[in-house]
Amino acid sequence: MFGGEASFGLDIGFETLKLVQLNRGRNIALRGAVDFPITARLLEKDRFRDKQVTADMIKKACAAAKPHQITAKKIISALPETFVFSKTIQMPKMSDKEYQTAVPSEATKYLPIPIDEVYIDYQKLIVHPDEPLIDLLLVAAPKRLVDDYVEVAKMAGCELAALETKPLAVGRALIPARNNRGILILEIGTEVSRISIWDSGKIRLATTVGVGKNQIANAVGISPNQGLNDGSFEEPIRKSGVLKPIIDEITVTIRYHQNRDYHPKPIEEIMLCGSGSKFLGIDKFIQSETKIKTNIISPHLSGDSKLDTSFTTAYGLALRKEI
Repeated sequence: MFGGEASFGLDIGFETLKLVQLNRGRNIALRGAVDFPITARLLEKDRFRDKQVTADMIKKACAAAKPHQITAKKIISALPETFVFSKTIQMPKMSDKEYQTAVPSEATKYLPIPIDEVYIDYQKLIVHPDEPLIDLLLVAAPKRLVDDYVEVAKMAGCELAALETKPLAVGRALIPARNNRGILILEIGTEVSRISIWDSGKIRLATTVGVGKNQIANAVGISPNQGLNDGSFEEPIRKSGVLKPIIDEITVTIRYHQNRDYHPKPIEEIMLCGSGSKFLGIDKFIQSETKIKTNIISPHLSGDSKLDTSFTTAYGLALRKEI
């Protein structure tokens, strides 16, 4: 646990840095948040292009946060999908100690780069009730990238407390721990969209589609930062077919989930979030195509206050308690 030491969530995107610091007490309240424009490309291949530039940008973003500056010195961040390998794998049931050796060995079958160039982590997803099998979410990140995150945090006067994947952060932000329903989260980001399935408050599957806000804007004939709520985009989106890869992946992922042997609950709702969820009518289009109730969701704070849906990942990171 943090032991009372403050932390903040840092979501490094294609266009902006999003930072969120929360005040933890009886209720969760916002201390500060900022959507800070990226003025120079930060990431390339498996490393930061200029660590000092990135660190300086984080410091400036902390100072620009509202309603209060971000003062925490522990950073919880998320790894960008384009630089991280993740895959759901199936393995025999064994002890935690055995997994520490078995998972890296199994990972070598799937990784596109040598095992000694990555850090391996995993999360247990599903213990099959009728077979001696378990599903694991395997995550492999380039060592150079992770080491750069650590160094950038130090250069910004902070400490990297944790790195995780964005679907885990988003689920933490939107789904209560005791939720017992089947839910699909679709986060439409700037360049990619993330799909994750949650059953009884636990992540079951996660996948990524290479369609985001910029591709949607181009398909409907507007600039990515044009006023997205000026007129409905439901019909232009339908005619363009830009969301077909997302709809197809949703269909395949739900079918796979519901054919598993762990007695999955049916998907009752699609939670839509991220900067690309702001196209007026996109929720109606997704609902009409999937025949599943679709709602645009924003993180809730104490009382009736909300954060913009584009802050979902940063908010979920800020909520993390275990390091």
